[in-house]
Amino acid sequence: MKIERGVNMIDSRCGLHCTGCEWKESNGCGGCIETMGHPFHGECPIAICCQDKGLMHCGECDIIPCAKLHGYSYLDPEHGDKPQGARVEVCRRWAAESGKRAWRNVLLTSAGFEDMDGKLKSNIVDCFREMLGRPANVAKVLFIPTAAVNNEAKEMADWCRRELIHIGILPENITTYDIDGSLYEDDAMTYDVIYFTGGDTGYLLRRIKETGFDIIIKKMVYTNKIYVGVSAGSIIATPNIGNPFDESTAGLCLVNAYLSVHCPENMELRTDLPLPHIPLTDNQALVVTSDGYKVVEG
Repeated sequence: MKIERGVNMIDSRCGLHCTGCEWKESNGCGGCIETMGHPFHGECPIAICCQDKGLMHCGECDIIPCAKLHGYSYLDPEHGDKPQGARVEVCRRWAAESGKRAWRNVLLTSAGFEDMDGKLKSNIVDCFREMLGRPANVAKVLFIPTAAVNNEAKEMADWCRRELIHIGILPENITTYDIDGSLYEDDAMTYDVIYFTGGDTGYLLRRIKETGFDIIIKKMVYTNKIYVGVSAGSIIATPNIGNPFDESTAGLCLVNAYLSVHCPENMELRTDLPLPHIPLTDNQALVVTSDGYKVVEG
């Protein structure tokens, strides 16, 4: 079974194209869809997972990429995807084409909405307002300062909160959450925006994973809640915050690229990474959607 959708043919559950596979004819493989999750090498846990959930492919899942798919797509430098995360990108395109999971509200900044003189970065703020699509004074923000573990970072977190107020968010509509496992999915979904401040990237990512908050974050993003990252809050949205093939530092994979923040202009791009490297100055942000990303100048 091969499902035609738009210009892309759905021929697997995980996004790895079976058509043209060198093993298909030589092993008499029917592919994971036609064999109900049992291609030539045996049972595929990803295909079985999709079938059990009633999904055509992983792009329809509200936590893509899960740990299984992430392992296949990102963590094996020898046998994994080239480029890294390729099958995840394919699944996201399939889901966007079908209209089942098209999202466009991720805003990754180096240094928030204002410069250090308090001047608004108008283009970045306009992106946020366009994503919001409603008056700022009715928006509810889930404010995450967990990365702010030292005094300097705490001061900057306070600055970030003031920035939200300066663009029209009401103080009473900003709820601070320190990722302690007490927030349930249904409550999280009542917010319009989830906002991560900067600080200790590793500490923030560990807290997210230890509490299972990564699942809630993805579900919020894929239902078009707005994700705003500042510094560390932006870096965790990448495939990895450390060694690209180290499972322990794997990020949220909201963008298939690696970020550096607080960069000087004309910084030299890294060439040792398995995906594009995007260095952001403090006057830039990255707008991410299910079908790509673009850099915005403040």
